[in-house]
Amino acid sequence: MARRSVQFWRIEQLNGDELNRPFPARRVAEVLKKAQDAATDRHFTSVDGTVLLAQAVASSPHPVLLLDRVRDTNLPSVGDALGRRKPLPLAPGDHLLETTYFAFLKRNVIAVLTSGNGPRASRLGEYLEGMLGLELSLVPVVREDIEEILTRLEVSRFEFALPAERLSGKLMEGEWADVLESASRLMNEGTFRISLSVGRSGKAEDKQRIRDRIQQLIDLFRRAGSVEHFDYVVAEGKDSLTGEREVVDLLKERFVSHVEVDPDVFNDPQKSIAEAMAILNKQARDNESFFARTLPDIKGSADSSLVPDIVAGGMAATREALAAAVRAELPGGAGHELVRG
Repeated sequence: MARRSVQFWRIEQLNGDELNRPFPARRVAEVLKKAQDAATDRHFTSVDGTVLLAQAVASSPHPVLLLDRVRDTNLPSVGDALGRRKPLPLAPGDHLLETTYFAFLKRNVIAVLTSGNGPRASRLGEYLEGMLGLELSLVPVVREDIEEILTRLEVSRFEFALPAERLSGKLMEGEWADVLESASRLMNEGTFRISLSVGRSGKAEDKQRIRDRIQQLIDLFRRAGSVEHFDYVVAEGKDSLTGEREVVDLLKERFVSHVEVDPDVFNDPQKSIAEAMAILNKQARDNESFFARTLPDIKGSADSSLVPDIVAGGMAATREALAAAVRAELPGGAGHELVRG
């Protein structure tokens, strides 16, 4: 058996505004299914060159999407019984797909069944923005009192550790990606540990500036979709309400379930979809009472008009087509200075 995690995220904002009605997940699934049936090209290339491809596999009881990271370079090799290496047997035009499964639940919660190589949760936001113009802001669903504790914490230390073989800039974003990528070139075995602290010397305003910066880095770290790959993540400081020293284990703050899966099943494309849907639907049932107790209820109905049909090339192609239409209507094509795709 193999171990996988189910992370829970919540859609907090949509297109820059607080989302206080259901996210139109069923419409997204319908649009994807329509594009699949029409053989519309659904590939999207992120700014860092990562190629993503989504498909809808269910709309009831919860919309479920697959998001694949598409690979056609740096592919692994295949070994026979004696360890002799040979190329991965892909037919011309085939790609390697690394999959993450997303189920859209009540209260704008997304359950994410991850694997070691599949796209992070944040990649779904990139894909939906690039293909449909939907800008999602995702926040992790956390245990009941963790936000209250961290809000009161005057942080003085932040520390994390992970095995050197897991070091990769792909685990994080921004400054942390640079740190981990550099560390991966320094060591490939043992444990990598980093600690940030305010220190004992210095003026009060200098210490507060350091605290603020560490807090920013903690917030960035917490929003990453791969914290479960770490062995140890803690924040330490003084509780401003009680005056007591607090050590907060950030690995335990997220609401993450760990499930055992049959690796043979997940190597079969059809069986893996059915198994993933069963896992996600069970997680939705098992944790509904927790979500009802800790998350705001969402009233109203989803606004399906926000979700356009998919066109090949996504929103970039749509904007370019609109810009071209405007340029064609203006004398001498002058519109190219007025409209930018």
